[in-house]
Amino acid sequence: MKSVDATLPRITNDGLALILSGKTFAEARHQHPGGHLQPADLPTEMDALAQTLLAKSRLLALPSASSQATIYNASGHDLALLGRYRDACRACVAAAVRARAAPGAKDAQAFLERIVAEVAPVPHNPTLALGPAALELDTAKALNQLQSQFRTDVETLKANVAMWFNQLAERDHVSLIEWFNEAALRYHFFRMDVLRQELDRQVQRSGNVIDGVTTTTSTKTRVQVFNERRTHTVVRARTYRPDTYCARVPKRIAVLLDNIPGELRPFVSIIDGQVTHEEVHRRLTSDKVEVETHSVYRPDPAVALFNTWAIGGWGGSTPEASRSVYQAHPLSNVNKFLIGSLLASVTAAAAVAPIFSLGASAAIAVAGIVVTGVSQIGMRRKIARKQEAR
Repeated sequence: MKSVDATLPRITNDGLALILSGKTFAEARHQHPGGHLQPADLPTEMDALAQTLLAKSRLLALPSASSQATIYNASGHDLALLGRYRDACRACVAAAVRARAAPGAKDAQAFLERIVAEVAPVPHNPTLALGPAALELDTAKALNQLQSQFRTDVETLKANVAMWFNQLAERDHVSLIEWFNEAALRYHFFRMDVLRQELDRQVQRSGNVIDGVTTTTSTKTRVQVFNERRTHTVVRARTYRPDTYCARVPKRIAVLLDNIPGELRPFVSIIDGQVTHEEVHRRLTSDKVEVETHSVYRPDPAVALFNTWAIGGWGGSTPEASRSVYQAHPLSNVNKFLIGSLLASVTAAAAVAPIFSLGASAAIAVAGIVVTGVSQIGMRRKIARKQEAR
C-alpha cells in the first residue's frame, strides 16, 4: 500500500455526529469511557454468519472414531476458516471506504488510503488449539473438546463482528441502518469529490535550434477534496440480492461489489427505495462543515451488510451517473450468455464446414446468430421490465 504524504491534511469527522437507534455515533467516544459503545443485542441477521461457519466446519462433521491425523487437519482447516471470515470483514470495509470516490480519483484515493490504514481488524482470538492439554486426551475426548471450542469461537466471532461494525459506525466508517418499519429506514453514506484548479503556469525555454531546445513548464494547482456525508430517510424500501438487482450502478459501487470478499457476499444486499428527506454534511478537508437539508423524492439505493449496516450508497439530490454493472449483475450474466452463444454458433459452423458445404456452415452460423439475438432481446426486455417495476 502506498503511503500518504504527511503534508496532506487529514480528513476528520469533527462535528459529524449522527444519532441512530438511540446511540450517538461519533460523539459516543466522548461520552463513554474507553470510547466504546455500550453492549447491544446482536442483530438476528448475524445468525446466518454463525450458521454458515458451523456448516463449513470440518471438525463438526467428523465422527467420534476419526483418526488423530484427520482431527488435526480438520482443526487446522477450521482455524483458517475463522481467520478468513474475520479478515474478510476488514477487506470489505476497506473496499467500502475506497468506494467513496471514483477509482481513478487519485487525490481522493490518497486521503481514503489513510482512512483504510486506520481501520483495525476484528478483534478475535480463537480458543481452538491443539496444545499440550488437548494432545494428552484420547482421540474421542480431544475431538469433543475441539468441537466445543469451535462452537464457542463461532459465537464469539459473531458477537465481535457486530460490536466491531458498531464501533466503525461510531467512527463514521459505515452506517447503522435505522429501520422505522419494514419499508422505511434512515442511514447515511459518504461521497468524496476533488476539485483541481490551476492557479499559475510558467513556461521557460532554454537552448537553441542546433543543440536543442528545453522547455520547462511549472504549474501551481490548488487541490480541494470535498468530503460529504449524506443522511437519507427512505420509504418504499425493498431489499434485493445483488444478482437480482436490475438497475445499473455508479462505477465506484460496481468496484465495491466486485471487491467484497466471497465469504461475505451471501450477506450483502442492495436496499432500494425513495428518499424523502436528505441532510448533507459537506466538509472541505478539515475546514468548515456546511449543512444542507433537502426535501426530495428520488430513487435511493444502498449496499447493506447483514441488512444492518450500510457500506455504500448513491442517489438523492445529486444523482451520479449509473452506467456500470458488477460481476453478479443480471446484465453481466446476459452478456456472458451472449458471448457463449456466439462462440457455440461459430464452433458448430466450423465443425460442419469440412463435412458439408460452406452454405450449410453459413446457414448454421446465421441460425445461431438469429436465435442468440432473439434470446438476448427477450432477456434484456425482462430485465428492463423488472427495473421499471422497482
